[in-house]
Amino acid sequence: MLPATASAAAGPPPDTEPAMFLAPDGTQVPRGFTIDPNQAIALAKTAPKMIAIHRTHHPLQIVAYVWVASHYEIYFYYHGKVIADQIIGARGQIGATYTGPLILGIYGRGHYGQIFDSPLVLVPFTLMFLLPLLLLRGRSWFDRFDIAALLTFGVSYLLFDHGHLEPGVWMFYPPLIYLLVRMLIRGFRPRSAPERLVCRLPTAVLVLGLVALVVTRIVINLHPAGVIDVGTASALGAYKLLHGQSLYYFSLGHGDTYGPIAYLAYAPFELLFPGNWGYLPAARAAAITFDLLTIAGLIVLGWRLRRGREGWRLGLLFAWLWAACPCSLLGMEKSTNDGLVALMVVLIMLALESPIKRGILVGLGTASKFFPAILLPLVAVGRGDADQRTIRKVLTAFVITTGVSIAVFLPPGGLTEFWDHTIGYQLTRSDIFSIWALHPGLAPIKIAVEAGAVFLAVAVAFRPRGLRTPAQVAALGAAVIIAVQLPALHWFYLYIVWFLPLVLVAVLAPGAPAADEPGSLDLSAALEPEEPGDASPALAGAA
Repeated sequence: MLPATASAAAGPPPDTEPAMFLAPDGTQVPRGFTIDPNQAIALAKTAPKMIAIHRTHHPLQIVAYVWVASHYEIYFYYHGKVIADQIIGARGQIGATYTGPLILGIYGRGHYGQIFDSPLVLVPFTLMFLLPLLLLRGRSWFDRFDIAALLTFGVSYLLFDHGHLEPGVWMFYPPLIYLLVRMLIRGFRPRSAPERLVCRLPTAVLVLGLVALVVTRIVINLHPAGVIDVGTASALGAYKLLHGQSLYYFSLGHGDTYGPIAYLAYAPFELLFPGNWGYLPAARAAAITFDLLTIAGLIVLGWRLRRGREGWRLGLLFAWLWAACPCSLLGMEKSTNDGLVALMVVLIMLALESPIKRGILVGLGTASKFFPAILLPLVAVGRGDADQRTIRKVLTAFVITTGVSIAVFLPPGGLTEFWDHTIGYQLTRSDIFSIWALHPGLAPIKIAVEAGAVFLAVAVAFRPRGLRTPAQVAALGAAVIIAVQLPALHWFYLYIVWFLPLVLVAVLAPGAPAADEPGSLDLSAALEPEEPGDASPALAGAA
């Protein structure tokens, strides 16, 4: 979660950790500093909060670290446990004193988003996100709020971004739980008849607004500040792959925790934009490309759900809401690889009619970030009309794709080493950004939530019975993803894009056609071209 700090050099950075190291000899002044470590320690002792801490905790052991060309981090230990971190500037300025989780959670100390945090960015994007929702007709306020609820993650983010870590952590759970419940309702209780969806934005406005949003997202992505360790790790993995090195290696920053396909996806961008590890053009170009492909996929998905002009308008509405959503903008600003997950999710929705394609896509997603494997039961049954032969096709495609992808890039230590560096590390990592990490005593509840998530991931393969609309499949997929995120030891705002496209489709896609008999649904019309005289378009508006 830290900005890339490597200099623009010919070779890659040795790691993805921040450029912080143990201070040299106490009287040696580091380059760019005007005080030595001993002087920094003496100043740290005079900080008001440290004086108060020292009154109740003594003796204290003190260790000084240097953050390159920036500041000292003075760590105070009591009985072998770090209890405070005092910031001392390069010229002797006394900075903040951090205690508790913020000692190690450097990314939670405030102003995480940099340019993203500016009101000049957040306010226009938020208004652009709300605009088409306010102009929707033919839908309930529940429908509008199900999408607008994505903005409520902003309450948590604002608390987090102003250094209020624990309230910020607690406040991201209500939106997750709300969306989980609403997606389950939509998945298990589909609308019984197609609903007229009218957006009063003319088509030309939808197109021009989307273009403006996309251009602004690219400009924000190219801003000098931005790329975090996730982007650095992805580009570094691509560099190692292109130079015949193992993707899995000793790393203090654990930049090798992803599947091989995640690094392979960055290889073309590392070939086109090699070097310049301070600015990381490869990571930025990858994030932009994944974003553009996701937007294009959403437009095509709208057209597939409702052919003709109204289908394009539905797709443009999907794309507009994606591009305007601050949740997806943060990932663009940080150039993370989470956009690759969103793209995979959209492609899976586009491939619902092809067992082999959707099996391959879940396999590629699993070999990238692992978690997409939880969608396999849902994807295996597709729209609920899959027979045993179809399910076997999906599972075979998944197993072959995942197995080959991992086997080709196995490290010298085989599956054991691969597991230790990836899934094994992620399951045992320490962190601060969840209630489970902040309060280990909640472990029994965490285990129960995990069991519920696994049960749901399997249950959606069997319930609801009968044919399902694409909107239902999207809703169930979003519910499964959110259910798995709830017990995660580390959750972050960047993960919202994993389910964001599915929420948009679940709410705005056409509902189930009316049926003569209860429970008898004919879904073929959902992907059939409209007749010229169709009186119930999915999306209508001024030309």
